[in-house]
Amino acid sequence: MDSSMKISFNRCIRDGDLIIVNERHDTMKAVKVCENLILQNHVGVFKHSDWVGKPFGSITFSNKGGFVYLLAPAPELWTLVLSHRTQILYIADIIFVIMYLEVVPGCLVLESGTSSGSNGTCVYL
Repeated sequence: MDSSMKISFNRCIRDGDLIIVNERHDTMKAVKVCENLILQNHVGVFKHSDWVGKPFGSITFSNKGGFVYLLAPAPELWTLVLSHRTQILYIADIIFVIMYLEVVPGCLVLESGTSSGSNGTCVYL
C-alpha cells in the first residue's frame, strides 16, 4: 500500500480527505474536505480551508467561538457515522465474526453484498 494513503495520526489533513467531524458528544458526521466549502452547524461556520494542514485530532473554532474536533476515519468511528437504514454489524459483532472465521493478517477475505461497509472497513484496516 502506498504510504501516503495510510491513515496516520501524524499526517495532516489535506484537500480531498475524508474526515470525521465530532460536533458534540453525541453527534459526528463524515465530511470530505474541499478547500472552498464550509460546514455550518449550531455552533457556527467552519471553513474547510482552515482545516487543511492541521493534524488529525485537532480542534478548530467557528466564527462564533464554537468548536469541533477533526478526527481520522477509524473503523469504529466510521461505523458510528454510517447511515443506519438497515441493520449493521457493530465493533463487538465484527470482532466475533473475525475470530470465528480465524481471520489473521495475510488472509484473503472476500465480502459481498449490498451492505454499509462497516465490516469490510474493520477487516481492511
